[in-house]
Amino acid sequence: MDFKINLPQWVVPENFRSALVIGFVLCVANYGLDVLMFWLRMPAAATVFNDLTIGVLGAGLSLFYMASVRTNQVYLRAKERMILTAELNDHVRSALTAIRYAASLEDTVKRIQGVDEAIEQIDRVLLELVPTVGSAGAPRSLSPEQK
Repeated sequence: MDFKINLPQWVVPENFRSALVIGFVLCVANYGLDVLMFWLRMPAAATVFNDLTIGVLGAGLSLFYMASVRTNQVYLRAKERMILTAELNDHVRSALTAIRYAASLEDTVKRIQGVDEAIEQIDRVLLELVPTVGSAGAPRSLSPEQK
């Protein structure tokens, strides 16, 4: 029986193991406190189910927390890709407009120069913009109304 197949999609095996460890630590810590209460002559033997319940609840809450953090990270990565796509789209459109204008020129030297400048613009954008993918909260090329 494959353990990974039976888990829900939002439960990543790494998170599940971490949640089990957290639940175990909570259970043992609570049981330690119960033993301390027993040494202090308080009836602690009846609290074993309480220890188990606290461990299970702790594991469940930590699993929920880790799953929500992972979902948030996936969302932020998708947002970064959308921002990068919007910025690249703006710059590439600008360069293609320059190429279109250059193609309409009669002078071949100016035409080639215009195409070369547009290609350099695309190269510059790819070299400068792509490494900064995680640094922008919104596309830098959009007007305030579009943000």
